[in-house]
Amino acid sequence: MSRGPKLLVSCVCLLALIATVGVRSAEDLGQHPRADWPLWGGDWNNSRYSTLAQIDRTNIGKLAGVWTTELGEQSKAAPVVSNGLMFIPTRTQIYALNAASGKVVWTYKPSTPFASNTRGVALGEGLVFAGLGDTGVVAVRQATGELVWTYKYTGSDKRPGGISAAATYAEGVVIVPVTGGDGNLRCRVFALDAKTGQELWVFQVVPAPGDPGSETWPRNSEAWKFGGGAVWMTPSVDRDVGLVYVGTGNAVPQFGGDVRPGDNLYTDSVIALELKTGELRWHRQLVHHDIWDYDLATPLILYDAQVNGRQLKAIASMRTDGYLFAFDRTTGNPIYPIEERKVKQDRRLNTSPTQPFPRGGDQIGPNCVEEGLVPQGFARGCYFDPLHPDMPNLTSPFMTMRFAPMAYSPRTRYFYATACVSPWWVRRPDSGWLRGLNTHIPGQKEYGIVAAIDSRTNKIAWQKRVAMPLCSGGGALTTASGLMFNATPDGEVVAYDAEGGATLWQFQTGTNGPMASTGPGSTPIVSYEVDGRQHLGVVMDRTVWALALGGPLTARAAAEPPPAEQPFTGVVERTSKIELATVIMQSNPVSGSNETWPYEYGIS
Repeated sequence: MSRGPKLLVSCVCLLALIATVGVRSAEDLGQHPRADWPLWGGDWNNSRYSTLAQIDRTNIGKLAGVWTTELGEQSKAAPVVSNGLMFIPTRTQIYALNAASGKVVWTYKPSTPFASNTRGVALGEGLVFAGLGDTGVVAVRQATGELVWTYKYTGSDKRPGGISAAATYAEGVVIVPVTGGDGNLRCRVFALDAKTGQELWVFQVVPAPGDPGSETWPRNSEAWKFGGGAVWMTPSVDRDVGLVYVGTGNAVPQFGGDVRPGDNLYTDSVIALELKTGELRWHRQLVHHDIWDYDLATPLILYDAQVNGRQLKAIASMRTDGYLFAFDRTTGNPIYPIEERKVKQDRRLNTSPTQPFPRGGDQIGPNCVEEGLVPQGFARGCYFDPLHPDMPNLTSPFMTMRFAPMAYSPRTRYFYATACVSPWWVRRPDSGWLRGLNTHIPGQKEYGIVAAIDSRTNKIAWQKRVAMPLCSGGGALTTASGLMFNATPDGEVVAYDAEGGATLWQFQTGTNGPMASTGPGSTPIVSYEVDGRQHLGVVMDRTVWALALGGPLTARAAAEPPPAEQPFTGVVERTSKIELATVIMQSNPVSGSNETWPYEYGIS
């Protein structure tokens, strides 16, 4: 009998909240956000552009903290905001905070934890949708945190994979990306009914034998079963054409091109799927036969392009090596012409003879490891150099653009990107089935880049070198007032002039950002309005900050910043030869048995 009154109180509170703040309709999700920020990228476009303009160049110096809230643990998730509430997941629970005060309104703790690197949740139909670490999904009420439904994965894979990127909501459908490809999984995108959690469709990134695209995998081999294709990004949606878009990850085995000849579709591809059915409409592969771990991980942006004097629905994809590709999002036809360029070959690895490049496009960051970044004795490689066991001292640029979201401003027509220049020491085992090692070298140096690319020319409009790598953290946020914001790994929130790149303002939060897969970083910044006041929201480690004009909280003393040079640990001895001995245990996906891989390399 007590249940009825509790539900009545919750409903009354929800109605009062809705009446006070207002509700964004589903139709608004195709437009740039204003008062709310209900999806990870702000809207279906993933453009991270706010129409709020209260904070501008003339008053940016008055921007300061309004409130801070300490979470129980670190979060790598971007906040989402709706109806006066801010939602942030950690590894173990979802927090709902009052967006005006930071006060905790409710928390929800699932029986199965979220993925350790979970990046956010999605909102729709009064619910919060969150992916779990076992490919499950939960939906809880935005107003109360009450569990509404749970989706449990029932597929045949023994290890179903995790959900690290935030799902998205569109037209009554929740679209969910699945990661885990580097762990010898066959990854996918699936859709659920937003009201019930019922599975609507599944798209497997790696096709089964006989399906379209299977001809790009070896015949009479089980390589496709472990083919990878992780989806690291939140999907983008165009409701008008009925399509959902994602970029996919590298093929697996990660460096084992010798065991999977062919282009290996649909890995490293931009794919367009029917929103209602999951059927493949078109695809564009941006890395053929990936043997470098060059997965597409930077979220795709939908925007309106100007082509030959007419407006065209377009989609932009940033490749790991810092090249931007753009396509007609209805047909998949390229907007910037694409040419297939010859690359270095290694027959043992079945390398593709060519790789696609945007003709005339600028590249963010260097194409090869720069002199002075790595210690003597290590070879300095370039993008698309083959990786083989007889190259034990090869360093690679590896990942300039990775995870950190771009932004797009319809005002400047620029894309804004943050990048890493951080070489990796890559070692490939003799057996293509075993996973190689990527690591930083003690004494190695690194830095970051902030850049703007003109969407009309695919040329860099401006770029700046910064001390910290920025490829896996906060990315960019732009606003209608001509500002671009970024949060750095050493705790700074920075505002740039979106047109020319001048640094206008900095605010130290006193906390380093969370460690990501390629180094430290903050979570993406969001913009929202509450009580007629524009706020910025960002998470630094386990501290949530809200900033607004005239905020009472001043900047804090900086924490010890992450090193810009990889530190040495232990005793340093000068020698003309380095001997390495490593033992790796990994399950062989073909035999099902454990294999031990020892190796020793000498580097002069």
